[in-house]
Amino acid sequence: MVEQASNPKTDQSGPLAGVRVMVTRAETPSDPLADELRRLGADVVMQPAIRIGPPPDWQPVDEAMGRLREFDWLVFSSANGVRYFLERWAGKPINLRLPTRFARVAAMGPGTAAALEEFGLAADLMPAQFRAEALAEALAPEAAGRRFLLARASRGRDVLAERLTAAGAAVEQVVVYTSSDVDEPEPEIVALLAAGQIDWVTVTSSAIARSLSQLFGGQLCRARLASISPLTSGTLRELGFEPTAEAVEYTLQGLVSAIVGCLQSRGA
Repeated sequence: MVEQASNPKTDQSGPLAGVRVMVTRAETPSDPLADELRRLGADVVMQPAIRIGPPPDWQPVDEAMGRLREFDWLVFSSANGVRYFLERWAGKPINLRLPTRFARVAAMGPGTAAALEEFGLAADLMPAQFRAEALAEALAPEAAGRRFLLARASRGRDVLAERLTAAGAAVEQVVVYTSSDVDEPEPEIVALLAAGQIDWVTVTSSAIARSLSQLFGGQLCRARLASISPLTSGTLRELGFEPTAEAVEYTLQGLVSAIVGCLQSRGA
């Protein structure tokens, strides 16, 4: 779906004025990445590459929630995980306060921590770098003999669970939301990309990188790719695409800053 340049939220004097950016995250009522790009003047087009939804079976989640006192740490690796887990919790007939149910909460990055704050919770631990390896390293000193519950997506890397287990933790994982690829792109987006009328494509995860490759193939080379992290950049390169910009801080704001910085350095 194309957002018209006349959108009142778009700043025509911003550093991204006249730049068309395709946002590829899962569709949500309000996308903070799209909002920030528009604020800086970008003409935003939306083409979700993945879909996010509830797990096919809530029973494992409900069962884990019933045993929260057994866990020393509850670990969230994404804002989606926070929202699906805590919204499910809020729907329970007994209103229990989460902080009394386990010792501490860990969040992968500021977006995940912000999602916790929406529910009145604060992250006890957040790594300096917002990736699974850094979170595992930060939790490792707490791992031996401790029990961890990882609230995760239906797909993704097992690095965190593997490293915590290797450090002596008892780790249980529960799928709190599903992530699946979008099957077909919007025809209007296909036409814009083929005509070279999309300047930038944002790539905010390896799953999105793979889905974009399936959706657009070589046509993806007609736009500059902005990657949120070295891990995502590595996936793009494996697929045959070279990112033009890579975020220094692995956040949505870091991704926007990378695009702006690249344009400013090129004078484009």
